[in-house]
Amino acid sequence: MAALPERARPDRRQDSTFEVVLPGQLPAADAVLARASTENFPVASRILPRRIRRHLLAVYGYVRLVDYAGDEAYGPREGLLDLLEADLKRVYDGTARIPLVRALEPTVHECGIPRELLGRLIEANRRDQHVRRYQTFAELLDYCVYSANPIGELVLHIFDRARPELVTFSNRVCTALQILEHCQDVVEDFQQDRVYLPAEDRVRFCCPEQDLARPAASPELQALIWFEVDRARRMLDEGTAMVGRLSGLGRLAVAGYVAGGRATVRAFADAGHDPVATEVRPSKKRILSEWGRVSVLGRAPHPGRRGSERIRSAYRQCEEITRTQARNFHYGIRLLPGPKRRALSAIYAFARRVDDIGDGELPEEQKLRRLERARGDIRSIDIDSEDPVLVALADAAHVLPIPLEAFDDLIDGCEADVHGQEYRTFEELVTYCRRVAGSVGRLSLGVFGASQPDVASGRADALGVALQLTNILRDVLEDRCNGRVYLPTEELDRFGVRLDLVGHGMLLDGGAALDELIRFQARRAEEWYAEGLRLLPMLDRRSRACCASMAGIYHELLQRIIADPRTAMRGRMSLPGWQKAAVAARSLAGMTP
Repeated sequence: MAALPERARPDRRQDSTFEVVLPGQLPAADAVLARASTENFPVASRILPRRIRRHLLAVYGYVRLVDYAGDEAYGPREGLLDLLEADLKRVYDGTARIPLVRALEPTVHECGIPRELLGRLIEANRRDQHVRRYQTFAELLDYCVYSANPIGELVLHIFDRARPELVTFSNRVCTALQILEHCQDVVEDFQQDRVYLPAEDRVRFCCPEQDLARPAASPELQALIWFEVDRARRMLDEGTAMVGRLSGLGRLAVAGYVAGGRATVRAFADAGHDPVATEVRPSKKRILSEWGRVSVLGRAPHPGRRGSERIRSAYRQCEEITRTQARNFHYGIRLLPGPKRRALSAIYAFARRVDDIGDGELPEEQKLRRLERARGDIRSIDIDSEDPVLVALADAAHVLPIPLEAFDDLIDGCEADVHGQEYRTFEELVTYCRRVAGSVGRLSLGVFGASQPDVASGRADALGVALQLTNILRDVLEDRCNGRVYLPTEELDRFGVRLDLVGHGMLLDGGAALDELIRFQARRAEEWYAEGLRLLPMLDRRSRACCASMAGIYHELLQRIIADPRTAMRGRMSLPGWQKAAVAARSLAGMTP
């Protein structure tokens, strides 16, 4: 923060209002105007005439000064806002004293800007001092009437085009830009105890405020950000009609603001809609590209259903979830051609959501409600959903014969986990495995395609069972610590294993009996692999490579468990990245497990 130079400091002898300001409470004009280069959009492009640029920079300087007083200034911010309002009144008789406020005088008089419009920006920052949360989107829209919409109307005044119908379009664009800025700044705002993501939306996406304090966005927060960004994109598309009704310099300037918003939407997609771990900023190249497109078209691009940016963004979100959370499956999924890779990522993203509900920390009743809602989401899936995973999954199911009803089995299995169900016999355990993993095999087969669908479905189911049995053997200790036992009770009794825990979270069982039980179960899993891998010859080359890679990684884990059963008892096992990559490479070369 820079101190005001002596010549810029208010004359306290003439007005006692200024006595509340201390040197350094307001930044220097140059420091404020320098921030124009960091905005999402071109504030005052050099291709515009000097007179227009001067007016645009005057408005920008005033807007940013007011924001500084409400967001960053030390000391009594309410007093500073009162000070700015008092000086704003002086603008209209030519006696303003604060440099950035005084710079507005020529713009106000030459462009006929009403004081009420500039005053709304001060009111928005007054609200920020008291309102820290917004319960509904309607409340946030009302805030934007004061914080964002005046800016677009000010620009229209500068170009002498502040007509009611254009102001309506402008308000849509400005509200969209404000929403995008809120999404970019979620962490910074949260650190100042402000949350602009409406509470009703956070509840809808099961996203608590605590997610804003994590080092990276949770899947729930990513879905919420996608929703808010998509909402802003639709507003931008509606408001872009304003560009087509303008001409000359006005059209060029306004197209730049719209282009900045569109480029920001794309930047969110590129960042996986994670503004927590990533600073989301549009590139200059992207802004220029969008600027040219919007300037020429005079409207938002009109993509077809299949090529919709919204659908592409939803798929990118699913692929990001897969990349960051499917540590084993990702190596296989990326071997698929683009359309199949995206479809399988959508399947994984929804399956992961269901698993996370079952494995989460919510009370049992809330978990069951969320699982039932997930079941309803699948049964009423729609391309126009507000959820990116559902958008992508609906599109994938429209193109490919994906048996979405298989998700019912997956949800049934997760409900069993929530209830803490145990399994008396191996046959009962296999039923569970078919639900939680065989279902994913059948869903994946809808993406892969197969030469003999009916036969292939059974083999895909068997491969899913093999992978789930491997998971169970790998996670015996972790599951027991979480209060779950999947190994059949009949076989625990037969081998004399109790799976009791000692105080430091280790299994009391550690002798030959446990080793023998683990190897016995592993040999059973091998039989399921033998049946499941018979699926591979029925798939095309790329699908075969994907399936073989995923199966190969898990089969390698199973081999390690057989070699040393106690390895799994010491903690979660995993293959190093280089070895997973090697398995994927062998699979692509046709060297199946």
